[in-house]
Amino acid sequence: MAKLARARVVGAAVALALLVLAGSVAVQLMHSLPAGQTGASTLASGYTGTISVTVTDDVGRTIEGALLKMVGNTSSWVTNSVGVAVISGLLADTNGTDYAIWAEKTNYDPSPVAQVEVTPDNITDSVLAISGGVIYGQVSDMNGPVRGAIVSISALGYSNTTDSDGVYNLYGVPGGTHSATASAVGYVNQTEDVALETGGVTALFFVLVSKTGEITGSVHAQTGEELGDANVSVKVGTVTVTVTSNLDGSYTVPSLPAGTYDLTASIAGFNSTTVSGIVVIAGNVTENVDFELVEKPTRLYGTVRAGTALKWGVHIEVVGTNLSANTTAEGEYEIKNIPAGTYSLYVTLLGYYSVTVAGVIIPRGSEMRQDITLVGMPGGMRGTVVEKDTLKPLLGVSVMIIDEQSNQRETKTDPNGVFEFTGVSSGNYTVRFSLDGYRPIELGSIAVSGDEQTNLTQISMEPTKEGFGGFIFGFDLAHSMMILALFLTIVILALAVILRIKTLEAPDKAPAVYDQEEPSEGEGPPGEGGTGKPPPEDGKEERRGG
Repeated sequence: MAKLARARVVGAAVALALLVLAGSVAVQLMHSLPAGQTGASTLASGYTGTISVTVTDDVGRTIEGALLKMVGNTSSWVTNSVGVAVISGLLADTNGTDYAIWAEKTNYDPSPVAQVEVTPDNITDSVLAISGGVIYGQVSDMNGPVRGAIVSISALGYSNTTDSDGVYNLYGVPGGTHSATASAVGYVNQTEDVALETGGVTALFFVLVSKTGEITGSVHAQTGEELGDANVSVKVGTVTVTVTSNLDGSYTVPSLPAGTYDLTASIAGFNSTTVSGIVVIAGNVTENVDFELVEKPTRLYGTVRAGTALKWGVHIEVVGTNLSANTTAEGEYEIKNIPAGTYSLYVTLLGYYSVTVAGVIIPRGSEMRQDITLVGMPGGMRGTVVEKDTLKPLLGVSVMIIDEQSNQRETKTDPNGVFEFTGVSSGNYTVRFSLDGYRPIELGSIAVSGDEQTNLTQISMEPTKEGFGGFIFGFDLAHSMMILALFLTIVILALAVILRIKTLEAPDKAPAVYDQEEPSEGEGPPGEGGTGKPPPEDGKEERRGG
């Protein structure tokens, strides 16, 4: 029994010693883990994860050589050429383990501490921003701000371009002393050293000295009007420099390197003009390079209708000017070269109420469409004219009405073949239709009564077939030639008959026509082989013996 009791006491002592040793190891492990990590869970899992960190400055540029640090860990990691550092082998609980990290670099303010959760076998991405300082200022010359100048710190690769006020800003600049350079076309580059505290703000101003001359002048219209806001452009190397004229039309192109230039002035509504061969001398001003711009032609156009009918012969007058136009058979009108401004149009046509169209705006160097509608007076005549065979509407047919006192009014058919007279007094009228290439038509005793409109039945005009190109009216050249040939044949036959009749009436006066035979032997004049005998009488032959 004593031995058994001693064995139990020894066993209990050993068990107690083992528990104390295990507790001591556990406590040691807990003290070696990062904040927020529990020893129990780590021992239970044994998983690891990774953090990939990108370090930038306060304007988003990646930073090489930044140090990445972790709370509770004396190690540090350095970003590579693209600003990335990777921290791997971090213990991670299945529910995620938080690590506190931050980035820093000499001459920058460190980034805030960021909590990053790591999960087993995963890569967690994080971005940390360290902060630099700001250098700002203005670039000017003796005349004022210089727009488009470039201020740069070449050692860092940082630059910024001045705005219209010559202002620039360089952000994210590390603390220290830097050499900043201002440059602009036509100026001598200027370099200044500037000291910047870490995360500080420093002003640096540049006054550039021109190494070139300048051009001055004015822009005006042919009328002498001064043109403000005109663009004056000149090409300097591969760069086109453009300035804007002032309200009085004056302009200045500054900072031009010595040389010879072509300047072009332009503004909306005018044709651009170029002046060539302008010589610029360094340090001098080339003056009185003036431009006289020609305004682009303006145009007012449109159509005039009465109801659906397009109206011919409508008179459109631009009130206050000597400009006017009459509509075509298609109802169209056009007035060119109207000075820019606001006008009223006065529109008239016999048989229709006059119309005044106010507030017609003519833009400078542009065109404006203004359609007009007329209202006819009571009483009138209307109809449609078509081609007889095809029933195609005929455009431009001259339609004339003649009253009993021989008073005449004329209009033309529109593209739909429609013609219309309004404001026609009661009475009987003769209506005539004419169009080149068609047989004219005349209708008599067409009655118009009171304020009513007389609608004529469809008028069909017949083409004058072969009515083109001949020298005989109504026939073409080929048929004209056939008629002429027939006429000449008849004349020749008539002359032949007349000559034959005269021959029968006076045969002794007619020319003799008979056959002559060669004289036989023995006949003919003596001495020429003949006998000298006369030829035998008719019906008798000279008989010879043997």
